[in-house]
Amino acid sequence: MIQLINGQPATNLSLADRGLAYGDGVFETIALQGQQLQLWQAHWQRLQHGLHRLGIEVDTSELQQQLRQDIQQALQGWSQVQGVLKIIVTRGIGGRGYAPPATPQLTRIVQVSLWPDGRASLPEQGVCLHLCRHVWGHNPALAGIKHLNRLDQVLARQEWSAADRHEGLMLNQAGHVQSGVMSNIFVEHQGRLYTPLNDGAGIDGIMAAQVMAIGQAKGIQVHQQAISMDFLQHSDGVFLTNSLNGIWPVVGIADQAYKITAMTRELQSLLALHVSRFTGVW
Repeated sequence: MIQLINGQPATNLSLADRGLAYGDGVFETIALQGQQLQLWQAHWQRLQHGLHRLGIEVDTSELQQQLRQDIQQALQGWSQVQGVLKIIVTRGIGGRGYAPPATPQLTRIVQVSLWPDGRASLPEQGVCLHLCRHVWGHNPALAGIKHLNRLDQVLARQEWSAADRHEGLMLNQAGHVQSGVMSNIFVEHQGRLYTPLNDGAGIDGIMAAQVMAIGQAKGIQVHQQAISMDFLQHSDGVFLTNSLNGIWPVVGIADQAYKITAMTRELQSLLALHVSRFTGVW
């Protein structure tokens, strides 16, 4: 792994950093094709939005320039066909207690790592999901953003270790379908697409937004609404989206089997073309 902290090669973070102490910050995970970033502008916009939601007001032009320099430095000599870029921005070092510093000095962390193993065949063959017992906490103030406190996902992910379970399905406090542990979920029913609202929990996924836009451009009705387990179980098809995985068709949830639909296959092809047009533009 290549890692820079505030533009310098480093492996240590101050114990006083608020990202470590309180999860006070945001992150983005971006797919790399060689040294080219996928969907950089969308990730940058979400990172800015997350900082604003947390009340971390910064000079965005300066931060963007700093991150560009960090990324360029981190990618020098990077020669892998695929990779993963992770950006973390915290409020920086603060004193003891929850009150944030009046003038934060942000901490920027840029990491470049190898592409995860074992996923190459999953977009074609589909994935099976574990139905998680742990559910999302309800918090409208934090819903949608990629803040650094991901304990709901940590607790959910430790529920399974079987190699034939590739993701987990998480519900919200009302017992409705909310998301995968690391992905957004879409349900196909009678030629329409349905995906949960992220107004109380969940993350506003970058790839999910691309799929919704592509679907609407193709004339597919896309609805964001509460999705019950009964609706999910009687759907025509299900798929997941994620910035690294693109679209993963779902072929099983717990003991129920699902078919991969023609709509899912078409959206996979359209998404691949769309992402290729926005790779390297940053």
